[in-house]
Amino acid sequence: MTDPSRFPVPLTIITGFLGSGKTTLLNHLLHGDHGLKIAVLVNDFGAVNIDSRLIVGVEGETVSLANGCICCTIRDDLFKETVRLLKRSDPPQYIVVETSGVSDPAAVAMTFLMPEIQPYIIVDSILTVIDAEHILTLDEDYQELAEAQIAVADIVVLNKVDRVDSEALADVKDFIVEIVPDARILETTFGRVPLELVLGMGQYAVDRILSRPQQDIHVHEEGEHHEHHHHDHTMVFNTWTWSSPTPFTIDGVRQLIGKLPRTIYRAKGLIQLQEYPDTQVVLQVVGRRGSLSLDEPWGDQTPHNRVVVIGSRGGVDPERLTALFSSALALPKKSRAQQIIEQLELERDEYAPREL
Repeated sequence: MTDPSRFPVPLTIITGFLGSGKTTLLNHLLHGDHGLKIAVLVNDFGAVNIDSRLIVGVEGETVSLANGCICCTIRDDLFKETVRLLKRSDPPQYIVVETSGVSDPAAVAMTFLMPEIQPYIIVDSILTVIDAEHILTLDEDYQELAEAQIAVADIVVLNKVDRVDSEALADVKDFIVEIVPDARILETTFGRVPLELVLGMGQYAVDRILSRPQQDIHVHEEGEHHEHHHHDHTMVFNTWTWSSPTPFTIDGVRQLIGKLPRTIYRAKGLIQLQEYPDTQVVLQVVGRRGSLSLDEPWGDQTPHNRVVVIGSRGGVDPERLTALFSSALALPKKSRAQQIIEQLELERDEYAPREL
């Protein structure tokens, strides 16, 4: 490693169920005025919306920002990626790890409690982001996972509080306090948490992790064959990927989101809209709530749709989803000749003799 006086580096783990707002919080952090060289390790780098004006360098899958932050993709091994960061000539002053929405943060934290890395890393906090609107609506197995993510938190970010009334918000807060009574609860919208409340909070109490079993979680692409016995507690999520060269319409996307089965927890991707043919559009869906946001121009890329869907075990039906997504696409434009023929057919039917 480099200068030992720079170690140990504090590390925060951000966790939370699918669609809770973890990446939104990360974007807030990366754009924040915190005065720290922060390294962010993420599973899905493409979901992090970094303003191109902030980028001062790109090295492989690492992007350097003007405010001293760097953002990296976790390619295969979290331990190796962390060591690689620490070996840099200018190691970060702080590390943030975003876990996937279906991971157990206890297992992630154990990576940084190994004797080999303890002199260089100190777990500062585990921050769990919660969707105030959806946390109490999860199916039983996935509720168990969400509770496990909350149980290890010393900071709970109660996000999207603008989407629930005061009574529902009180129910969610009671739910959190019952699981982890001594955690701080920060109410927010769009992940806008004061950074001084989530960075540099002091050493994490590792007893929270050591005193509880880790969850057994698997995510499988739909179509793979995996046998799981119902008597175990393995939580299996199915994923499904859909693509198309035909653009959506805004109204079609709106109807699609409203028709998604309850077993679909999350969908996200990059799509094209008929109404904005030259601009990439980011689609985000949590349950039956969705959003569209304009992104970069397509430029030299061929416009296309590519969406990843995550659902419960056995809750991802490729045929049904294919039909739903296809029904939201824009119809091909008709030629002038086709329009004239259809109009003549309508007029013929209108004046055709009818039996009395």
